Amino acid sequence: MKAVTLRKLLLLPLMAALLFGPVGLMPADRASAAGTTYYVDAAAGSDTNGGTSTDNPWKSLAKVNSVVFDPGDRILLKAGSVWNDTYLDLKGSGVEGSPIVVDRYGTGPKPLINFGNTAVGGEGFGVRLKNVSYWEINNLEITSGQYATDMRRSGILVVGEGAGAGAFKHIYIKGNDIHDVFGTDRRTGGINFHARGGGTDPESTWDDVLIEDNTVINVADTGIQVMTDAFANTSWAHKFDAFTRLIIRGNYVEKIHRDGILVRASVSPLIEYNTTNEIGVSCDVNTSVVNYLDNIGFVAAQWAYYTTGAVFQHNEAFNTRVLQGDGQAWDFDIKVSDSIYQYNFSHHNEGGALLVMDSTNNNIFRYNISQNDYDAFGTFHLRPGGGNLYIYNNVIYRDNGITSALTNSSTSGMAYYSNNIFYNAAGGTYKNSSFVKYNHNLFYGANSNVPNDPGKVVADPQFLNGGGASGIDTASAYKLAEGSPAINSGAVVGGNGSIDFFGNPLYSGAPDIGVYEAPGTGGPPAALFEDNFEDGAADGWATVGGSWSIGTEESLAFAQNGLYGEAIAYTGEASWTDYTLEADVKVKKLGGNGGILFRYQDANNFYMFRLNDTGSTADLYKKTGGSLQMLASVPVTVNPNQVYRLKATVQGASITGSVDGTDLISWTGSGAELASGKIGLRVHSGMASFDNVRVTE
Repeated sequence: MKAVTLRKLLLLPLMAALLFGPVGLMPADRASAAGTTYYVDAAAGSDTNGGTSTDNPWKSLAKVNSVVFDPGDRILLKAGSVWNDTYLDLKGSGVEGSPIVVDRYGTGPKPLINFGNTAVGGEGFGVRLKNVSYWEINNLEITSGQYATDMRRSGILVVGEGAGAGAFKHIYIKGNDIHDVFGTDRRTGGINFHARGGGTDPESTWDDVLIEDNTVINVADTGIQVMTDAFANTSWAHKFDAFTRLIIRGNYVEKIHRDGILVRASVSPLIEYNTTNEIGVSCDVNTSVVNYLDNIGFVAAQWAYYTTGAVFQHNEAFNTRVLQGDGQAWDFDIKVSDSIYQYNFSHHNEGGALLVMDSTNNNIFRYNISQNDYDAFGTFHLRPGGGNLYIYNNVIYRDNGITSALTNSSTSGMAYYSNNIFYNAAGGTYKNSSFVKYNHNLFYGANSNVPNDPGKVVADPQFLNGGGASGIDTASAYKLAEGSPAINSGAVVGGNGSIDFFGNPLYSGAPDIGVYEAPGTGGPPAALFEDNFEDGAADGWATVGGSWSIGTEESLAFAQNGLYGEAIAYTGEASWTDYTLEADVKVKKLGGNGGILFRYQDANNFYMFRLNDTGSTADLYKKTGGSLQMLASVPVTVNPNQVYRLKATVQGASITGSVDGTDLISWTGSGAELASGKIGLRVHSGMASFDNVRVTE
């Protein structure tokens, strides 16, 4: 068994405030007093004992099941105890601040519950919490052994069903080892939360759920999951919010017949520091009785469904299989929106790194590493009907001979690839379509001449040990060597999460490409000015002529939409002298133009470096006293509605102009005129948009 490495960065959520008592339960006994500790010893106990001390413990789990427990009670199972062909079916509810706790006492192995082929209502489980709140289940070992007859089975089952259904709170499942549990449908497996019912049954929801530090190994069907029957019950309302304040953290999940970790119907769940290995594999069980387990078609390692605001971070996924399809490490599945995968590491997953299904929108995939995922469907598999997707500052490394596409697109929403490193020592091409936008990516190896990428870098990124990471804890192999061409070569991305894969702050000088933000020592100075317009405003900008507004392009941008005359927008300090001005420029009209202004004094006195679609040229101009003079012009491809990165550097009387990182114009004048000035944007008789404006000394 692989050891679990845990790194805890976030606090546990606050406990919820509502109280829930038992509903419709008719046990034989009642717990004697709130806040009582009960002891259970399979070897030395007796059910005729009082059970309230280590000297007179109960013996059987049946005795525990006969009691309705009160807030603050603790049920402690003796370490090393073994219970066969039995289970825990727990009753009663705690309250806020006083949950009911199941844990172990003494030294030795975790207490083992082998529930075998036992069942309640045709369903087997090691531990069940039904229609209750404020429980914590800790430090148990649970198995059903090699039983694989046709029955639903779960290691730990948390269910809301029937008359007691409602808004349940505070269920914590921590430090349990679950293995060799074989159920017969997708609602079974290791740790399962399930809102059940149909027709007019009351609907269940949960708030404040923590699933932490568990191991789930050799299980059918799913490792860890939360589920509601609202998807099949039109009278139920909680298809998107059956689970709130859900955290799944630090779990190790291995050899799972279907999905590893599956989150459904959740609001802002946090899934972090988990490891999944061998997802979508045949379990180790007598194959003569489990043919029904082999009819699974689609699996993924860690994913969400009908969920908003999910964050999957610091997870590792490897050895996920392709069956009939899928097989990815990560998945924005149907009806997932405003969610993020970040700081994750995937390797050797047969289906690639990421699947994106239809009816998704505004999802982000950033600062992740994919090392030799087999990419049966491409590193990024985007199904038709998906919405906007933002993929930036990732590393895609392959040297394993796979030749499927490295990028992909949907047929409705846009896929924005920015600041990614594609290390392609195997094969495969890059998708180009009207639904794909590239910006400042680094390409190395096969098929590196990717068109339509302003600011792209084609060079060896100079990883410290590319391909050499054995897991997420050795991902430092993908840091950049000093002098890497990826350093200071990226584009500014708003709302970027503030840190890189390794916890370094963003940015140190100009943005770096990839998952590593190198220290700023020796890099460029901090910006004198920058604006990416992501706040939806153009504060500090003044205009002369034209029709200027914030519009949506690849992202929010400053657009000029007037068709006639000179249109100028300007900002900055009149005292600026020597500096570099950069901006993303898109000419939006056939035969149009758009450019950047520097040493701008007023509308009659400035330098301009522009793109001109008429004749496809890059032009350097000087305007003094209202007279416009061309200083230099070179041919360059200019396509309407394509983004180009323009840069002008002015030092004394010398000016250098570049497009997409290639210097095209160098000019030196007398220096007698236009010695200082602001910056600006200019269009004449056409439409253009501008973004990611940056000024450095």
